[in-house]
Amino acid sequence: MTKPRRHIAGQVAMLTRRCSERRYFLRPDDYINKVAPFEVGKAANKHGQKVYGAMAMSNHVHFIVGDTTGERSKFMQDSMSGIARARNSDLLRTGHFWEAGSYGDTVLLDCDSLERKLLYVWLNPVMAGLVERAEDWPGFKILPRHWGEKITIEKPGRFYGRANPDVVEFVPQPPPGYEGKSLEEIKKHFEERLRIAEDEIAELRREHEETCRGADAVKEVDPFDSPTTKAPFRTINPRFATRNAELMASAKADYKAFCDRHETLRQRWVKGTKNLRFPCGTVQLRRCAPIKCKPPADDEPGLFEIG
Repeated sequence: MTKPRRHIAGQVAMLTRRCSERRYFLRPDDYINKVAPFEVGKAANKHGQKVYGAMAMSNHVHFIVGDTTGERSKFMQDSMSGIARARNSDLLRTGHFWEAGSYGDTVLLDCDSLERKLLYVWLNPVMAGLVERAEDWPGFKILPRHWGEKITIEKPGRFYGRANPDVVEFVPQPPPGYEGKSLEEIKKHFEERLRIAEDEIAELRREHEETCRGADAVKEVDPFDSPTTKAPFRTINPRFATRNAELMASAKADYKAFCDRHETLRQRWVKGTKNLRFPCGTVQLRRCAPIKCKPPADDEPGLFEIG
């Protein structure tokens, strides 16, 4: 049986979803560059997600979010299904858009892991040799320069009916943990870290006499194509990220205790026992049944002040 997810309001997480068969269904063009922010912004507003970073590559997406409600699974469900339906219609195709299985969900336990994962997300197209700078990527992205700036996306012209709003507005936010700094100081800090990393990658590329494909070449890719390289061996997505061994051990121990308690109570609930209080962070069962959950502990690993 698949282990249950544990989502708690106050967590920061990196979320990842890949296209079916690694196909380039998200290849940047005018339409997907409207659909992606429209669906992401709409779902983020609805489910209380603060978006700190995003990068929509040609065959996968990455987000770093502050989960203020414990509902990031609903954010992913709504935004990913919205993108899939609109893009499938645009490409005149049916069938699976995203790869089998669920999305990747990694809880970032401290500011160090948060910074490293933000850089990882932004550097995706640079590391792949597609563009020199994250800013050059022609697809949907949220970078430090977007923090605090209202993004307004009009409803994409085709596929979308009256049930959708005419306009979606949302404001990407800087990550938590820098409350002593001004918005401009936080932007400057991350922009400098990003620039240094981009410069290091560019230097390595020059040493190996490699060149970038460039944004124009990216936009010419057939969305039905896929990489010619062998797919990497799939490993289990890590549930937590930190370099702090003590913090990692604590998070894993808490999660194991959650799983054990969740299964014990689930078995009792299935047998008819009522008025049970499930452990904090229960996701699927809470959504499908009228159960109650305990509040989070004050020392829960990975909780940020993001309310």
